[in-house]
Amino acid sequence: MGIIQEKVTPEFAKWAGYCEKDKKSQIGTYDEPEDKVKNAGRGNYTVFAALYKEKTGIDVQAQPWCDSFFDTVLIHLFGVDKARALLGGFSAYTPTSASYYKKMGRYHDSPMEGDQIFFRNSKRIYHTGYVYKVTPKTVYTIEGNTSSGQQIVNEGGCVAYKQYPLGKTGIDGYGRPDYTLVETYEEGFLQAADGKRWWYQFKDGSYASHGWRWLTEKTGGTSGWYLFDDAGYMLTGRQTAPDGREYYLCQRPGIDEGKCMVTDEKGILKIAEWDREKERYVL
Repeated sequence: MGIIQEKVTPEFAKWAGYCEKDKKSQIGTYDEPEDKVKNAGRGNYTVFAALYKEKTGIDVQAQPWCDSFFDTVLIHLFGVDKARALLGGFSAYTPTSASYYKKMGRYHDSPMEGDQIFFRNSKRIYHTGYVYKVTPKTVYTIEGNTSSGQQIVNEGGCVAYKQYPLGKTGIDGYGRPDYTLVETYEEGFLQAADGKRWWYQFKDGSYASHGWRWLTEKTGGTSGWYLFDDAGYMLTGRQTAPDGREYYLCQRPGIDEGKCMVTDEKGILKIAEWDREKERYVL
């Protein structure tokens, strides 16, 4: 599972059933909203517009909110700067939001989970929502400022699950945020597909390769020097490092596997640490 399934879709889904309010005093905050259905009204007052103004300075309170709903969820999850990069810019006006994706080359005819769906009437793009599932024949959405019915509604009063046949008249296209900009990974050693070798992944998705790395083995919490080949695999046994010197790396499976080893005065292998000042391994 990636960040879309783990964070984005659940955040949109938690708002299903939320109703707009008649008065600003009734909305609460994004983190502490008033009950979803309490004081439901037709005033277009929402917690989304409140957070939108707080973070972007743009005031869209008491205005149609399908687009600000989408933007605000991403702002809440990833912050203003990253949300702006995902969306191409901020706008509560759906034609402008669609144009941002087009400028980034991220506007598509076919949907994927995580997309922003855009709807068109006879005049312009006029409604939007979040795509949370796609099957061969159907696109499933979570939309703000709509109704619970399955028709396209751009001025309803709630957040609702919807679904439409793929290719339905009225669907203009799909904006696709580049979620790789906010994708995070669990850092640590991961076993290779062969079930024998290991590689090390960092939080940004990159991995250790071609040389030495001082790393912590999280199972036991111990640290040591590890040598990786050009493909990113951790090396064991006798190996020649990029500096041309030969080293012995622990071959014993477990928390010490791969760690650099040296011999003490009795010739017994020990896990080594690197003395940065003397530029040598020490016990």
